[in-house]
Amino acid sequence: MQHPIKNILIINAGGGIGDAIQFIKIFELINQEFENPTIDYYGNDLNNFWFDNKLSPLKADNVQTIKNFPLYFGFRLKHLFDKKIKNTKFYDLIIDNQSKIRNALIYKKIPHKYFLSFALRGVLSNPISFFQKNPHVQLRVINYLEKFLNKALDIKNIQIKIPAQYKQEANKLIDESKRYVGFSIKAGHKTRIKEFQLIEIIKTAQHFAEKKFIPVFFIEPKYIEEINLIKKHIINAYFPEHLASPELQNPALVIAIANKMSFNISIDNGVMHMLTLASPKLIVFFNKSSEKFKPIKNNSFVYDCEKNKETIDNLDSQKIIEFIEKNI
Repeated sequence: MQHPIKNILIINAGGGIGDAIQFIKIFELINQEFENPTIDYYGNDLNNFWFDNKLSPLKADNVQTIKNFPLYFGFRLKHLFDKKIKNTKFYDLIIDNQSKIRNALIYKKIPHKYFLSFALRGVLSNPISFFQKNPHVQLRVINYLEKFLNKALDIKNIQIKIPAQYKQEANKLIDESKRYVGFSIKAGHKTRIKEFQLIEIIKTAQHFAEKKFIPVFFIEPKYIEEINLIKKHIINAYFPEHLASPELQNPALVIAIANKMSFNISIDNGVMHMLTLASPKLIVFFNKSSEKFKPIKNNSFVYDCEKNKETIDNLDSQKIIEFIEKNI
């Protein structure tokens, strides 16, 4: 039996596209458990409004993006004294997906019936509900909902619908008679160590090319130097996104193409979260923070460099290949 709550606000402190993608399955889960709800989503995304542009083909129809909250809402002390907050929309349920006490106190001022927050391990929730802090962005929300609904929930088996035009474009770009392996190798945060040495991933791709796989690279055209180096060393390297119709070049197409791979390989980046929504096996190499962002799907395999007392930029191709082949 579905819960009768109607209006739900989800607050996501993360602002990147990868942070937003992690909520796509959660929207679907909420729609399974609640009766015709409306879902308002607020992300601290510097007005990127991902679900109104790049991610719009993937979101549930009942999801709306909150655009009228102040910039950095909750992250500024002045918001605690903003009297306008009490005059905002009433919500049956607010899910606060962050742990800062000040932020939670600000968000709690939004009119509501139920408020779920793991700040102070749930002490600020309404009603108070003690939570063990789960480091994973998705699983902490699942834990909230399980306790709220008093039932176990399964997000791993939720399938995301890809609009037909993206599937059709992927069919044009990928030859069903051939075998492909997908690679996502670039990280958005240049100041953080998240990437392989390019030469080591080239050697890895060459290894699978010798096994009659076509290496597919999910990489933006702006990385000209890396793309040229890959093309120089891997004769059959393929960049299907670059050949797609411009209006279809977005995450929905990435997932549609990834669905046609024999398996996918990624680092900790935004594309990894897209690949999590695809069906094939996913092998992910984390430099650290795997417990916070690892894929929540049955056929995913994580190599955590931090746990192995290594850094990802020091992994050689032999070690990369060994882990991949052990899990495919």
